[in-house]
Amino acid sequence: MNGGNDTLSASRGNKWGIGFFRLLLKCGGFGFAVWFSRIVAWFYARFDRKAFAVSEEYLKLRFPEDAGNRRKMRRHFHKLLCELAKNLLISYRMGSGDKLPLEEEGVEYLPPADGSGVVVVFAHFDCWQAAMELMNLKSDRVINIMARPDRNGNFDKFLALHDRRDFNVISTDGFSGGLIEASAALERGEVVIVMGDRPVPGTAEIEADYLSGKIRLPLSPWMLAARSEVPAIPVFAELMEKPRRIVVTYCRPITFKAAAGRRIRPDDLKEGVAEYVKELEEAAMRQPYRVFRFGDEPAARNGGGNSGK
Repeated sequence: MNGGNDTLSASRGNKWGIGFFRLLLKCGGFGFAVWFSRIVAWFYARFDRKAFAVSEEYLKLRFPEDAGNRRKMRRHFHKLLCELAKNLLISYRMGSGDKLPLEEEGVEYLPPADGSGVVVVFAHFDCWQAAMELMNLKSDRVINIMARPDRNGNFDKFLALHDRRDFNVISTDGFSGGLIEASAALERGEVVIVMGDRPVPGTAEIEADYLSGKIRLPLSPWMLAARSEVPAIPVFAELMEKPRRIVVTYCRPITFKAAAGRRIRPDDLKEGVAEYVKELEEAAMRQPYRVFRFGDEPAARNGGGNSGK
């Protein structure tokens, strides 16, 4: 995996541009800011070759029939950027205290707050930041977020959080990648939130079938859940219209059986990871332009695998 998903946000956006959109939100409202963002998105779609390159591999997997048509791929890329811009505007709006209605589905999959820990696995899909705020409001347990510090101070992965003091942030830049601290939190019966769809360059990965090819995922969420013997629950947050609201869906828990007498190996996790990938695929089929996965997928780079779904 190259460093594209690590450096893209670090080299895009500055305080003047971010401040301009904040002014648009304040003076022109959300609708006008979204409309204007489409013009900015067109500029990036047309001229930002690096951003297109790190997005193209996902788009090839999702739209294999258009993989050889540069113009169509650019159109897909523009639509993706428009959705990303809208997502950022919604995140800033919520972080400023202007909340959207939030609904939950699959709450029966959440374990009771009886002292047992749980790993909550998010993806860079749609309004995922808003779901963290919901978890904090609906749970009496301590919430920990495993996160890498932002390289670009103008972007903030916690943009949608109105009051981040209610969350403990476990940095993944430390010696153990935050796994020691996360394991201790799970032993205390706390919630650990981790992103499960994009590996950080230089960390352990696991590969799985995805759409028309392959996908690389971080190994740490699944190893953390397996070693701590707690469930991993995928969560997706999706923006709905008419009325505008955010629906947070908790998926069926993914559990791992401890391997008696030996250490857990990546092969022990493949079945559970495949369950998660099915959820990722369904999300991509519902909302193809709200998958913010900027990376280098191996199968798409080599011409694709099986036929597209």
